[in-house]
Amino acid sequence: MATAGQSYAQSLGLAVPDDLSITGYDDTELARYLNPPLTTVPADPLLWGRVAAQQLLSLLGGAPAEDVYLPSPKLVVRASTGPVPSMPNK
Repeated sequence: MATAGQSYAQSLGLAVPDDLSITGYDDTELARYLNPPLTTVPADPLLWGRVAAQQLLSLLGGAPAEDVYLPSPKLVVRASTGPVPSMPNK
């Protein structure tokens, strides 16, 4: 979605990140090759699936629900984000 949004914004004449910052989620291989490269948060769907399956099997086995801990997300900063532009004084 972020890749398409970035492309669409640029087709409208918006400069990324000068006019609009864009951040994606899942850090696809394409993200680093866009112009500008896309800032993103990597996802680990295999880990999430494994944790969910373990939790489900435990619940089905009669075990009480447990807190689930997943690694904290890490932002991969690339060139598609920039500082917030200053607002003109009114």
